[in-house]
Amino acid sequence: MTPLDTLAPDQRAVLELVLRQGRSYGELSELLAIPEREVRARADAGVRALAGEPAAGVDSGRIADWLLGQQPDGDAERTRAAVARSDDARTWAAIAADRLGELGAAVPSAPARPDERPPPGSSRLGGAIMIAVVALVVGAGLLWIFVLRDDEEPAATAPPAATETPAGAGATGNDIVLEGPGGSQAQGLMRLVTRDDGKVQFAIAAQNVPPNRGRDVYAVWFTREDGRPRRLGFAQTPVGQDGILTTGGPQQGDEDEFPRWFATYDKVLITRETSAGARQPGPVVLEGTLPSG
Repeated sequence: MTPLDTLAPDQRAVLELVLRQGRSYGELSELLAIPEREVRARADAGVRALAGEPAAGVDSGRIADWLLGQQPDGDAERTRAAVARSDDARTWAAIAADRLGELGAAVPSAPARPDERPPPGSSRLGGAIMIAVVALVVGAGLLWIFVLRDDEEPAATAPPAATETPAGAGATGNDIVLEGPGGSQAQGLMRLVTRDDGKVQFAIAAQNVPPNRGRDVYAVWFTREDGRPRRLGFAQTPVGQDGILTTGGPQQGDEDEFPRWFATYDKVLITRETSAGARQPGPVVLEGTLPSG
């Protein structure tokens, strides 16, 4: 199932033709024999269904037109500037751009505020360094945020059960940088931590992750070309508007096998899932290369 499959048929048809065939609203008006304003309305409704309803005062139709490449250059630049001036518009545009990006669409990235200027030498790597610091804290104190066992339903709001990490736990030096695909701004880090009893755990921290919507949950997978993917579990704490994701593991009962999996699989994925019984990774939000990859 893709995000498009969750849409009403009329919304899905418009977005598929725009995203996958590069059609304009005018072309779709002729093709579908409906007024252009109806095509635009369906596109707007489809993007809102993917990204959620925006805050009051946010012109979702204008932003959807911009993200879908339906505005002339001048109008597109004015829309970008308007989005940059509004915190609510920037937040919703970032979520919408990320959801459309999951479909393989090349969409503009949400702009920064006009008064935001990156410090000298800043880059995506700089953000990853910040995440590394967060992950170090996670490794020291947040490893009680465990993923769920396979036979449990993902918890949307229930707080995680606290299981203290033994004192003296330390990083192993195996840090995996996580990047969002297709120009996504999501980035994070997976860090391994060894407990006093010799067991190895992992902590994941990430930023700029789209908030959970509806029954969406985030899952952690290991994958390799010559084998089936292995789902390590689901993140129990939902991602909010701050875009921060934290989770850890492995699940109870998997501690002995986890180091072998880490050493023999190629990729670690963070995916968006709608089913607790997922057997294949859903849309990828973050990915990283494991040592054997």
